[in-house]
Amino acid sequence: DHDTAAFAVATIRRWWLSVGSPAYPNATELLITADGGASNGSRVRLFKLEIQELVDEIGIPITICHFPPGTSKWNRIEHRLFSF
Repeated sequence: DHDTAAFAVATIRRWWLSVGSPAYPNATELLITADGGASNGSRVRLFKLEIQELVDEIGIPITICHFPPGTSKWNRIEHRLFSF
């Protein structure tokens, strides 16, 4: 299934290994912004465990900032701010 914590973290891992680390070889930490729902929600324990495994693997800390509830593509005001 594409909507799992393992898939979300695998996507981050793949980005870091193929794009992030070559582009930012001196990075000392990662900051990731994420919506607050589904597999990468702030209360999903599996997501936290998977992120910790990634941190252990790559050796730099990762901070996840979750958007507040109601902040999504279905929010009328925010939708007007999206690029078409």
